Amino acid sequence: MLKSPQSDQVKVTRKALGFTQKESAEMVHCSLRAWQLWEAGDRNMPAGIWELFVIKTGLHPLYSKQI
Repeated sequence: MLKSPQSDQVKVTRKALGFTQKESAEMVHCSLRAWQLWEAGDRNMPAGIWELFVIKTGLHPLYSKQI
């Protein structure tokens, strides 16, 4: 299981993947406002939400997309 990410890790990863905040929020079934708070560092992203995001984007070490 992955740990909760730092706010800068959330933002850098999202931008590197080319997603908007809205797209990222929809991907993990949360509100846009929640995503904004996580990126701003006002709240910590739950580890489960982060894990879902990295699984869906193919970044999770156990569930990476095979080419």
